Amino acid sequence: MKALSILSKLGVFAFILIVLGEVMSHSMWDASGSAPSTLDFALSLYGEWALATVILGLLLAMAMIGASYLVRDERLINLLWDMGGDVE
Repeated sequence: MKALSILSKLGVFAFILIVLGEVMSHSMWDASGSAPSTLDFALSLYGEWALATVILGLLLAMAMIGASYLVRDERLINLLWDMGGDVE
């Protein structure tokens, strides 16, 4: 079982290296193009990608609300301690 775990970790590492190599060899990384400015990024984010930005914001808000709900501790001893009472 341990060998399978090590083999899977090596496989994931090799996959990441292959994907990284393919991405870095793409033609969009050549030096002939000009880099976009922050204004271009902002215009595309809130212009062309406005709906995706809103949906992503809603998903992140739902995740934060869910995480705060899961972290709450509602055991009786903690509820009584918060209210200043003694546990009997």
